[in-house]
Amino acid sequence: MSKAAAKRQIEPGYEGAVEINTDVRVTATRSETRVLRCRPGTFEWRYARSSKEKGLSALYHAGIHYAGLWEKAGTASASSPDLLSEGGAGWKGLPDGRVMALDDLKKAFLELGHLPTARLTAYCVHGQPVSEIAVRFGVPSRDMAAVLHLDLHACAMHFNYL
Repeated sequence: MSKAAAKRQIEPGYEGAVEINTDVRVTATRSETRVLRCRPGTFEWRYARSSKEKGLSALYHAGIHYAGLWEKAGTASASSPDLLSEGGAGWKGLPDGRVMALDDLKKAFLELGHLPTARLTAYCVHGQPVSEIAVRFGVPSRDMAAVLHLDLHACAMHFNYL
């Protein structure tokens, strides 16, 4: 094993992740190539590296928007501040941005349903690969990929990306 491969294996969070190049649009006329690190089978692996295909760009942005709402709502991970904590400096209550994100998530939950939002949360927010989500829901991995694609399509329609 080479030194570089040994070093990559001990990096925190590596877990089989690979680096891919993706083009990011900076302005209307200019784009940059950026390196993205992701695990095969995850949301970023499927949609970030091939967003030039017709329709996948809208699905990618819808998934990123959905994950961003989870981050703003402060419920994306165990390290997020709890809903009972204060905003600091004598602030009482929840910040407006957090409340708006929670409202948007509630609307998405009501329109999309319980199972699609659970799958989207596992896929876009927690970064689980399709194979893990398929095991969780008891569905073959090949079928789960199509189901997640349809869930992202519904999410893109809900957030007006399509």
